[in-house]
Amino acid sequence: EGFWDAGMSGELKLLCDLTGHKERVWSVAWSPSGKLLASCGGDKEVRIWAKDSQERWQCTAILEDAHDRTIRALAWSPGEDRIATASFDGTCVVWMRREGEYEQVATLQGHENEVKSVAFDPSGKLLATCSRDKSVWVWEAMQDEDDYECVGVLHGHSQDVKMVAWHPTKEVLVSASYDDTLRVWVADEDDWESVQTLDTHSSTVWALSFDASGDRMCSVSDDLSLRVWRDTSTSAVAASYVEEAVVRDCHTRPVYSCHWHPALPLIATGGGDDALRVFGGAA
Repeated sequence: EGFWDAGMSGELKLLCDLTGHKERVWSVAWSPSGKLLASCGGDKEVRIWAKDSQERWQCTAILEDAHDRTIRALAWSPGEDRIATASFDGTCVVWMRREGEYEQVATLQGHENEVKSVAFDPSGKLLATCSRDKSVWVWEAMQDEDDYECVGVLHGHSQDVKMVAWHPTKEVLVSASYDDTLRVWVADEDDWESVQTLDTHSSTVWALSFDASGDRMCSVSDDLSLRVWRDTSTSAVAASYVEEAVVRDCHTRPVYSCHWHPALPLIATGGGDDALRVFGGAA
């Protein structure tokens, strides 16, 4: 994997390459502080990267021996003390950092096959996972935070669920699927309910991302489009999205990833055409 910087010119320039993984890298994630980067891949390892005293990025930790197959995705907790990993072996593992060392504290089992994505909610108490088994699971950290209990199994998608992401300020969960849709889920007392299905993509929805406020969300798809959605709900515990903008043919092959800049109205996308693109709009 590598670092890119747009600088003042607006052109992306490669800053450095990080080498160490022995097989394909599937996912990377910045810690909330931006001081650490985690990566995972086909070698069944997680690597933690940080700057040394000379401002060079180095691998500072390797998390291993927890999964039997590729680690597909990972996520940091809001407090930066935990990392959750999702694997093709059908499990999710939670790692806790204690006294500078990462320790495997929980293995979450229940999905019938590959776990494709994992995400912590803004409180860090809830964890969502999704799978090829067409389901989304919600897990809650128990009081000692070394144990997790499944508090919801969400059914609604008719195909493989590719990604889950939490709204940054509300207890709202969104999932993206091979069935060409996004689903919006909210807590309903002791259960979770699908309150909206966004179905304007015409092929697999691979990824989604929220802006910092959660007022807007973007999604990308096999249909080569980038779509922007706006939350019209004034409720603190619900969301209702309308499609606000569409960028068609934003790549020449399927679009697999998108990410909203944390402070600016910019969206970065990555596609099967080996290209990274940055799109801008009004704030």
